[in-house]
Order: sequence, then structure tokens, then C-alpha cells
Amino acid sequence: MFDLNGDGDVDSEEFEKVATLIRQQTSIGSRHRDHANTGNTFKGVNSALTTFFFGPNLENKLTIEKFLEFQHQLQKEILSLEFQRKGPGENGNISESDFAELLLAYAGYSQKKKSRMIKRVKKTFRESNLGISKEDYLKFFHFLNNINDVDTALTFYHIAGASIDQTTLKHVAKTVVHVNLSDHVIDVVFTIFDENMDGELSNREFVAVMKNRLLRGLEKPKDTGFVKLIQSVLKCARETKPALLDI
Repeated sequence: MFDLNGDGDVDSEEFEKVATLIRQQTSIGSRHRDHANTGNTFKGVNSALTTFFFGPNLENKLTIEKFLEFQHQLQKEILSLEFQRKGPGENGNISESDFAELLLAYAGYSQKKKSRMIKRVKKTFRESNLGISKEDYLKFFHFLNNINDVDTALTFYHIAGASIDQTTLKHVAKTVVHVNLSDHVIDVVFTIFDENMDGELSNREFVAVMKNRLLRGLEKPKDTGFVKLIQSVLKCARETKPALLDI
């Protein structure tokens, strides 16, 4: 999309042209254009990103490898910030109910239903002191980044008549996404979504909720979410500059 001349890389001019076009097509960008201070906001965002991608003199090229690594680091930093906001305990873990809250943040459920699901998690793991580690949290959301592939695999299991139990989910995560989800994380996930406690998940509901969580509320029509993403990029770049500079 950004590589206008088709040479395989993106220069600062190509990036600016496409970024400006996308902003003009988003509802958020339209609203910002009606405010007097919008120009300064976008100017700051663009300046930080273009300098990071193309160097202080805007002479460097942005390769697909560098952009993908940037995306990976950005996602990791955002997830790390979310994790830290829950106030990990002395062991560095957050509670199972905190994990459930993060997972259901963009589920689209009513507050009443979310409260009921989180209450079930609290009751089930009331005596547990395991919690969810940052490593397991990052692994699970790496799993979510590939939810479309997971959806395909689980659909085949459903067609074949196999139930989607904990063993199946763990196997799909390992074979499709190449990530080893801990038994405890899977147990918490099933506690959240297995309302009748029969040891099986509804593929349709589970995958739909996970896709909503992955979109982070940017799924509304007529808005690509580009502006929100760019503003988040700038914020995270400022707050996590050392990590991003490792790219």
C-alpha cells in the first residue's frame, strides 16, 4: 500500500502521501480537521514516525523487514503496558481475574455478562496463588494474533465431530501458531468461556470474542483506525524508546 513505485521499499515521501490519504478517509481524521490544534497533533505524530523510520534527514528506506520488526516490538510494548497497569504482585504475576478483564475488554458483552464471567473466574481460582505471568500473557496474545488460522483449524475439528476441549486448544496453538500455552492459562480461558462447565468451548463464540479483542475497538466501518494506531505508536515510542531503538 505504501510502496507507490513498486521498488520493494518505502521512502518518506511515499509514506507521507499514503498516511495523509488514509487520514482524510477516516472519521477520526475528519473530526480532527475541524479543530484548530489538529495540525500540530498530526505534525508531531508524523515527525516522530518519519524520523524513526527514515532517519533525521529522511534519506533512509523503510524495508518490510524493519516495519514488521517495528510492529512486533510495538505490539509487545503495548501488551506489556497493559500487563503492568494491572499491578503485578511480588511474584510478577497478575491475578486470573485481571487476565479475564483484559481478555474481555473489547468482547462486546454487556457489563452484566462480563461481571458474571469475571466472578466465575474469581470463584474458581480463589485459593490459587499462581496468577498469570507476563511471559504467558504475551504468549497468549501471540496466539490471538493468529486467530484466523486458529479459527480455520478449529472449524475442521468441529466438522470432524471432535469437541474443542483443553487438549485440542493446546494442540492447535502448538501446531498452528507454534506457541506452547500453559495448562493454567488454558484452564483460565475455559473457565471464562465454558459457561455450562462441560469442558468444551463454543468455537463460534470464543473465536468471535478473540477477534474483537484483537481489533481493540477499531472495527467500526468508515474508519480504518489508522489515526488511533499512529497516535498509540507515538505514545509508545516516547514511553518505551529504549526498547524500540533495539529494532
